[in-house]
Amino acid sequence: MMPLFDYRCGCGARFERLQPSWRSADPDCPACGDTVHRLPGSVALTGSARPPAGPDEAPTSWEGTGRGDREYVAAWRRTLENRQRLAEKYPELSTKRDAIAAHEGRFERAPLTYRELAGRAATSGDATRGAAEAARARRPGAANAGTSGGDA
Repeated sequence: MMPLFDYRCGCGARFERLQPSWRSADPDCPACGDTVHRLPGSVALTGSARPPAGPDEAPTSWEGTGRGDREYVAAWRRTLENRQRLAEKYPELSTKRDAIAAHEGRFERAPLTYRELAGRAATSGDATRGAAEAARARRPGAANAGTSGGDA
């Protein structure tokens, strides 16, 4: 692959030329035949940078991990570790996560957090009844009844 260089001549001509290497002699000006000067390479500012996927994009169920596929889980672990290292350097990338009480079945798409479970169980004092209430609230077409106590 030959590098592409930009050149400028004293007569005002500008042109590009592929050269075998950066050590190659500069060509003569195609307009006047005089010697030319190699210009500094231009910088191409294209593309974008994106941080690694965070915990919000990670699978939340056994089925979501390809039924526990070791390679898939290991790849996600590495991705999340990279994200954590980046978040330590750039705190704005940090994701606040609540502890999850249930994440399968009715709770696959909207995991039940301990904060929500505690809020729902506060009136009855029964966590099982609070979990059942949260499951009923997640049924298709059901309005979120009761106290959520936090993000679900």
